[in-house]
Amino acid sequence: MIHFSLRQIEYFDAAARCGGAAAAAKALQVSQPSISKAIAELESLWGEQLFVRLHARGLELTAAGALRFKQAHALLRQAQALTAPRALALSGSLRMGCLSTLGARYLPGILARMQADYPGIRLQVEEGDTETLTRQIERGALDTALMYDLGLARNVRLQPVAELWPYALLPHGHALAAKTSLRLADLAPEPLVLINLPHSRAYFLSLFHAAGLSPQIAYESASIEMVRTLVANGLGVSILTTRPVRDVGYDGKKLACRSLGGTLRPQGVVLASPLGGDPQPALSLALQDTVQACFARQKLGVVAVAPAP
Repeated sequence: MIHFSLRQIEYFDAAARCGGAAAAAKALQVSQPSISKAIAELESLWGEQLFVRLHARGLELTAAGALRFKQAHALLRQAQALTAPRALALSGSLRMGCLSTLGARYLPGILARMQADYPGIRLQVEEGDTETLTRQIERGALDTALMYDLGLARNVRLQPVAELWPYALLPHGHALAAKTSLRLADLAPEPLVLINLPHSRAYFLSLFHAAGLSPQIAYESASIEMVRTLVANGLGVSILTTRPVRDVGYDGKKLACRSLGGTLRPQGVVLASPLGGDPQPALSLALQDTVQACFARQKLGVVAVAPAP
């Protein structure tokens, strides 16, 4: 006998996606006690703590909660598929934004997968920086956006997708490339080529500042390919999180990528969407599942790895 309801699963799923009971209640337009009660009942049923309660910061999934969240999300997707006749294919359009530094690496694969699995869904795509995309989400100009979670206190809902760790980017043959792992202190004296998109620039500089270091900025660019090609031509070193499959610059010159050790913060990749009810939940869920699957497959290829101890 099944001892839980789909509504409980839906409330748990929403709390995990929204990062708290209050945000989940607002998104589903129900009372906050209803969300909290459903979570408590599931924790009692499964004998597991699903969330860590963070004072004034909402909820954070435990390891057990993260596993249950994946199962719950899959169950809701299957339930959603049962709400319509099998012959009725999903159709409609979604306005999707994508952070420019993530676009070339991930977006084409996502679009190709969506076209193959959901030919009736049309994606209108727009690239931009984090600030621009966030503003468009807030005012309803976009239905969703693939971008980094930079800890901004904004009126958007964030669905976690993946974590990308910063890594060192060096010219091929650079003296530091002889090491398998580097520290920020190794890079600080070198000329730095810095990505200067809003918020991304602050994130990379904060890594140095947290370590008590002041980088020597030589060049800045909003283009990840410009950053990579400047480095490939020996004009400095860099730190990035997005890593293309091949370690070469745009002009074909070779690059070297090395993991970074020490206390670092990863950049969380998220799907951002407006707060409030989703007018096209089936379409949004199809896109979310496709994005999650594409990032899961990418982890099996060449990507930035977690830092060395």
